[in-house]
Amino acid sequence: MADIDPRIQERRIEIIRAKGKKRLRMLLMAVLLVLLGLAAVLISRSSLLDVDEVVVIGVDSELEELIITVANIPKSKPLLEIDTQAISTRIKKIPSVKGAKVTRSFGGKVTVSVTLRQPSVLLSNLGQWFLIDLDGRVLARVPELPSSLEYPIVEGNFDDLKVGEWVPEQALFAIELAANLPPVLSADISFVLPGDEIELILFGEGKILFGDNKALESKILAASTILEQVDLSELVHIDVRTPDKPVLCRSSECSYDSY
Repeated sequence: MADIDPRIQERRIEIIRAKGKKRLRMLLMAVLLVLLGLAAVLISRSSLLDVDEVVVIGVDSELEELIITVANIPKSKPLLEIDTQAISTRIKKIPSVKGAKVTRSFGGKVTVSVTLRQPSVLLSNLGQWFLIDLDGRVLARVPELPSSLEYPIVEGNFDDLKVGEWVPEQALFAIELAANLPPVLSADISFVLPGDEIELILFGEGKILFGDNKALESKILAASTILEQVDLSELVHIDVRTPDKPVLCRSSECSYDSY
């Protein structure tokens, strides 16, 4: 049997040693990962990462208590078990809440940042009064018509309307229009009547036939100009559905068609 070249023998030994070191490194890495996983589980279950405090930002004290109740975040619950999306969804069911962002921080604090809905119009509906925001959500029921009106009025005729619900889609344009009428026009408007063809009911007598949601600026300009410059006595209606050809009607026999 021929002797192996010492250099080849030395190379074989180096290869075997390298393989052994690689297997050892892989084994140590696997053990380290297992230990880190166990440590993470132990830490997550420890009191170091439990809920110690729930903070609500953006609301008054009364609503803060309601939000904390609805959020239902038990003290001492592990932070990693907090379902922030589910909590946010529950909070947004409160009528006055538009958005809720829930965040966790090491140290045991859960923060709920709340964005509130703002009333835009007052809805008169089947003998009841409701505050409505621009999205059409019913924010609150008002016992009676306020002595000092802060919001424009929209007339409704919707069955079983309740706080927290949404007005029918057909009323959304009327709400948006009422909330954004310029002062020169809104000062003469008693209320806005929803429908396929919007009508603006004037104080005293008469109304403005506004139509659909097309050519809004032109319609508003036409209506405002007529209200400022024309004698409105015995007025039946002002038709701005075709804004470049507005019609002023003082007779009940007037045609409603301005096309």
